[in-house]
Amino acid sequence: DLIVDQTIEKVSFCAPDRNFDRAFSYICRDGTTRRWICHCFMAVKDTGERLSHAVGCAFAACLERKQKREKECGVTATFDASRTTFTREGSFRVTTATEQAEREEIMKQMPDAK
Repeated sequence: DLIVDQTIEKVSFCAPDRNFDRAFSYICRDGTTRRWICHCFMAVKDTGERLSHAVGCAFAACLERKQKREKECGVTATFDASRTTFTREGSFRVTTATEQAEREEIMKQMPDAK
């Protein structure tokens, strides 16, 4: 049964509990309220360390795929410290060959700005 429906990309920290062998927890950002939430679990069959490691591996794999996708699509993110906000530029959407050709044709027709 599903206990929590959590996007792995929103997990920022995961660790086993040092006091309980079968416990682990992770901190994530809630998608709706944008609040940081700590989820704690007691493992039924495995140790908390093993499950925490599995979540960490899943997060690392997800992060690697996201960075590769951003590099291929030209997506960049900047952080404004004064407002504590991120701004994403670009799109993850992959353009078709026809759309790319149309875009290049439009760019050729535009006068050079000097």
